[in-house]
Amino acid sequence: MIKGQIRMDAYERLRATTVSMIIRDTPAQFWFDLRELSKITYADVFADVATDRNVLPDQKIDDLLQRRHFRMEKLLIDLATKYGMSHSMSLIVQNNRRHAYVFKDEVAMTQSYVQAIGSMPQPAKFRERLANAMDLPRLDLGDEPDGAFIMPNVYGVIAHNPVGRRFNADDQKLGEIQLCVPARDFKAWAVELSITEILAAYPEAPKKSAPKRSLRWKKPEDDEGTGTDGKK
Repeated sequence: MIKGQIRMDAYERLRATTVSMIIRDTPAQFWFDLRELSKITYADVFADVATDRNVLPDQKIDDLLQRRHFRMEKLLIDLATKYGMSHSMSLIVQNNRRHAYVFKDEVAMTQSYVQAIGSMPQPAKFRERLANAMDLPRLDLGDEPDGAFIMPNVYGVIAHNPVGRRFNADDQKLGEIQLCVPARDFKAWAVELSITEILAAYPEAPKKSAPKRSLRWKKPEDDEGTGTDGKK
C-alpha cells in the first residue's frame, strides 16, 4: 500500500469515528433545525440591517457581521436547550466577547462565520483561544454544567458563510453551513462534514418539523445555497 493510501485510510477512519459519535450523542432533529433556522436567521438579520436608518450605508456590512454573529449564538443556545444539550458562555472568551459552547456526552461545538467554507475562523488569535479552551481538564469551581471541563472526543466548529459578499438579499442569504473538526493546533480542519452529510448518517431521516414562517424578503430554499467559495 502506498503512503497516500495509508493517509486516506486514516482520514476515513477519523471521519467515520466522528460521524458515529455525532449520531450517537446528538439528535438528528438538532441538525435539521440548525440548518433550516440558520437560513431564517441569515435572512432576518439582513432585513433588520437593511431597513435600519440609524446605520450609515457604508457601515451596514460591518453591522451585519456583528448582528449575525450574536443571532447565530442565540440560535445555537436555543437549540441546545431544546434538545437537552448543556451549554456555557464562559469557557471561550476572546476580546471580552463570550462565545457559545454547546456539548453533550462526547460531542461539543461552537460556531463561527468563515469567509469561505474550508477556511479557518479569523483572526488567528481567536483560533488560538479556541485551542486553549480545549486544553482541559481545568479546575471546576462549580458554576458550569456537568461535563463542561471534560475534554470531548469530538470538538467542532459550526462554520457558516453567506452566498456572496455584497450587501444585498441574494448575496447575504445562507450559503453553506457545516461542522468542522480542527486539528489540535487549530491550524487546519481535520474533518469537514456538511449538515446534509450528518443527517444522511442517521438510521432514519428526521421529521421536518422546523418552525415555518414567511420571511420579509424571500422564502428560503430547501437546502444550502452556494457559499462564497463557489461550492455547492
